[in-house]
Amino acid sequence: MKWLLFGALLLPSLAFGFEPLNTDDAGTVGAGRNQIEQYFISINRNGGGSQSTDLITPGEEYSGRTDAKAYPFTYTRGLSDSVEASFSSTYYNQPSGNYSKFANYVLGAKWRFYEDERNGYALAIKPTVVLPAGKQQQVNGLGLAATNYGLNLIASKYWQGLEVHINASYMRSPYNTNYSIGQTDEINRTNIFLVSIAPVLNVSEQIKLALDLGASTNPPATEQTISHYALVAGIYSVNANIDIGLSYMRTGLSYSATLGSKEANATRSEVGVTWRF
Repeated sequence: MKWLLFGALLLPSLAFGFEPLNTDDAGTVGAGRNQIEQYFISINRNGGGSQSTDLITPGEEYSGRTDAKAYPFTYTRGLSDSVEASFSSTYYNQPSGNYSKFANYVLGAKWRFYEDERNGYALAIKPTVVLPAGKQQQVNGLGLAATNYGLNLIASKYWQGLEVHINASYMRSPYNTNYSIGQTDEINRTNIFLVSIAPVLNVSEQIKLALDLGASTNPPATEQTISHYALVAGIYSVNANIDIGLSYMRTGLSYSATLGSKEANATRSEVGVTWRF
């Protein structure tokens, strides 16, 4: 997520995105402007556990049983001051096999349909479509070999030194039932719901710190319904057009596993750059 907002009156003209958080915000790329997000993620699956929802963001899901290293890329174009369109894909350096390393092509659009500049409120909706992955990519957890689609409702509140973003999303996630997912034969839920909240603190004009908490329905039907994540992130703004972001996330079947000393199901470290032009 990009945080250059120091007053609600700036909302329509600034560029935003979800990296390096999971929770999106109601800001959009300005009309005729472009944004590129290039990140690197490292996923550690403790003990090679079952394929739970380790990654929430569409296009970055990974349900394999082994560790993974990947490079998610997103290009966003501002169609108007309140509407943007985006395309993203992820290149997996690990794992590898007899399948393409590129996975999860995601088409998205965000429309900020309401904003109150005086009081610093904004609402947006973001539909997404995830194109089918290859059958062997599904087997190895790099995606699902069927078209997925979803909708995210976004609410943002802006103060001078603090922002709070809330997401409520639904994802329809069918898959090719003739093939396993992430090297398991478990039956997956195809209706995925997620709620999350991310307070963002403006420490200075260049440094932002964030906490991102969320809960979602867990795809494997044999496991408990809800899984959780906790994420901490920081942003350093080199200038008005370039941000460097990093984050660390823990997932588990309870918040004690994500926030406490108990071992998490999986962890994700992320670092990258956002360029607006």
